[in-house]
Amino acid sequence: MIGEFERYHGAAIRELIVKANRPLKIETCDDVGRVNSYRINDVLGIHIKHSSKRLPPWQFTYLDENLVEIERLATRCSGVWLIHVCGQDGAVALSLSEFWSVNPRDAETTSFVRVDRDRNTMYRVNGTGGKLSHPKPRGLHYILDALQSPE
Repeated sequence: MIGEFERYHGAAIRELIVKANRPLKIETCDDVGRVNSYRINDVLGIHIKHSSKRLPPWQFTYLDENLVEIERLATRCSGVWLIHVCGQDGAVALSLSEFWSVNPRDAETTSFVRVDRDRNTMYRVNGTGGKLSHPKPRGLHYILDALQSPE
């Protein structure tokens, strides 16, 4: 049986493959638990989270073990992106620096990303430490752009 998270991960990975217009080498880059982290073309790391909620807001929790995994990914890759699959609405990608801007490393509470949007608008992103300074469009094109010149 195909797990729910596998369908959402598959949707994100498919979008990257289809829109890349060139071959991509995608490999797992995860040490423990279920596979959430991948490396693309040996240089760029992605970490995928999903919410099966149909309507916004979509909430993504980052436990300490998730943060350790992401930090480990950052040591193995020249750039890291966090993909948030928002039900059937679409996916939004945050660079690692954008993630840390809304989730300070010294926060005393559990880190989270909350994604919201009104009809026909871009995504608004909030975290433990506040709001991202700019809205994010739907899609993963930022990741493909970063493959041209990793962050």
